[in-house]
Amino acid sequence: MELFKINKIDGHAIQQIKYSFIDGEANFKTLNNNDVIDLSEYKESGIPTEDIKFSFMGDGEVFKKLKRLDALSWEIKYHDYDTNNDLNNNWEEDISAKDIRRFSGLMINLGYVFTSNEFKQQFLDEEIIDNDGETILTQVEKEVLYQKLLDKTLFKCGKVVNFSGWGGWGTVNGNEYSILGFAEHILKDYLKIETGFITAHEFGHCLGYNHSSNMTYPIKVNGVNTGISPVTSRIMNLFFERNEFPISIDNYYMPDDLIRDSSTSKTVNNSDRGACQDHVYHLPEVKRIQNRLR
Repeated sequence: MELFKINKIDGHAIQQIKYSFIDGEANFKTLNNNDVIDLSEYKESGIPTEDIKFSFMGDGEVFKKLKRLDALSWEIKYHDYDTNNDLNNNWEEDISAKDIRRFSGLMINLGYVFTSNEFKQQFLDEEIIDNDGETILTQVEKEVLYQKLLDKTLFKCGKVVNFSGWGGWGTVNGNEYSILGFAEHILKDYLKIETGFITAHEFGHCLGYNHSSNMTYPIKVNGVNTGISPVTSRIMNLFFERNEFPISIDNYYMPDDLIRDSSTSKTVNNSDRGACQDHVYHLPEVKRIQNRLR
């Protein structure tokens, strides 16, 4: 049965709705309209959350694009990685609501790229080189790797300075997670220019690859740059030409967010705009990081 219909939920917001059967009518028809169910027994306790299903429905173009993200297993959480406001590390002092809103749009657009048939086909056709800088992945290995990209479960995201991006991964109690960071110029510019060279590079680190693999920096094969970054850049440029991204300058709901923040707490070395920091987190370092993220 349908308990209620929500026409709109604002981005990054929590909407609380009171069950109508608590104070009003307790009889509801099933979806086929053949039966009536009395929900009065739930007036005090409410309905168990495991029995509630949220259905995201619509027929607009943006909705259709967002529905494709169902193929992703990503859970995205945002963190202040510099709670002590240490000027000597590579994390922004305080991640803001504005940063999180822009980062969310970036992750939606990246998910849209990675789940596209165009990206999948070009990635599977690409020559992917392993961490030793020599071994070429087989077709089966690339298919497994592509699915791993979609099946990543947890991204703990933050804003970086001094570098354009940060990517890494770790495990705690057998559960794998990824740490992902991007700088101000990425969060500001991704709606106007392709950022595949940097963004895909950091995803490569999250998938366990180092700088000897073209899952991070491109590697020339027969004079042509190959790897996940060139593939992502090509698809991003294609989607810009088609005006196909689900999140765009035209529909981004807080335009003032797209004005670049020049008042950063740390001095950013612009010569490092194309650089990154990658890391594989091991215990006890994972435990130290986990303590900061709680």
